[in-house]
Amino acid sequence: MAEQGNGLSIKAAVAWYPADKETAPEGFGPEDIERIGVTELAVSNELAAPEMAVLAAREAIAGSGVEAGAIGHLLHSNLYHQGFDVWSPAHYIAQESGAVAGLPINVQQTCNGAALALHLAAVLLSATPDSDAALVTAADRFCGPGFDRWRSDDEAVYGDSGVAVVLGRSGGGNDLLDLLALEMGADPAFEIQMRGDDEFGPAPLHHSTPVDLVRPNNVFRASGQAAQLGKSGVEKLFGAAQRAMAKAGVTPEDIRCVTIPRLTRHMRENVFKPGIDLLLGRRPQYLEHDTGCLGPAEYLADLAEIAVALEPGEVGMLVQGGGGFTFSCTIVRRSAN
Repeated sequence: MAEQGNGLSIKAAVAWYPADKETAPEGFGPEDIERIGVTELAVSNELAAPEMAVLAAREAIAGSGVEAGAIGHLLHSNLYHQGFDVWSPAHYIAQESGAVAGLPINVQQTCNGAALALHLAAVLLSATPDSDAALVTAADRFCGPGFDRWRSDDEAVYGDSGVAVVLGRSGGGNDLLDLLALEMGADPAFEIQMRGDDEFGPAPLHHSTPVDLVRPNNVFRASGQAAQLGKSGVEKLFGAAQRAMAKAGVTPEDIRCVTIPRLTRHMRENVFKPGIDLLLGRRPQYLEHDTGCLGPAEYLADLAEIAVALEPGEVGMLVQGGGGFTFSCTIVRRSAN
């Protein structure tokens, strides 16, 4: 899979975080903090996820150099509940951000959702020459009673955010990052990792309240498939990265910095970084984060942060993945202007 939009650039990338913070709850000892690598998380005590997305979207549009009326597509991704059970958050975000001329689309692919949304935005812009730009948003609020941001998952803790990116044609509006390549690889054989041996439920939160991702993950580990996923994941990610670098026309030596999924410190240091080091043949600069996992919003937040880290002409790599499993690799270059 490849983005089809040569000549596309990120016009603006904005990450919005709530000001309130929550520290690790009682029962989390020094060993737990060392493993997860996070001591506090941003929490939204008032705004729902789509409301946070709107705040980021308004700022991104204002800074993009693109008129809201020129946005032909709006793609929104999320991992968790958006405030209503049967509803389209993408339409709400379009209305509230002023991007009312665009086609609202909801994209669901767990933590890889925003990478897929950006890919689809690139494809849509290539297929619709009358559209100047697309708005991609992602937001989640990982609050109770349905989600325990500290304990629902043993491979990540979850912070709240709303993030927005404007993608458009190079030369129109502000060129922040040139989108050189976006490649993905999937292995659906391992979708069972997030459901274990549970039966299909008839309604949300049927299996547990709050959401429990640890139980099915333990079943998956006990089955012996976790080791197989590790091997498959390396192959899929390496393949996506190699295709992305070839399409972008860059070598491993050209990669200035890398972003990786905002999972626990254990996962970052012992799974992702060794793999990327092997791929590039060296240890690149990794952009470190203390936000915890943001769901699909972290991919867009990584775009915002890598734009700050890169000097004009420098190249960065974004690595992301999501349950299912899908792995993605994006190559961007800081625009000269």
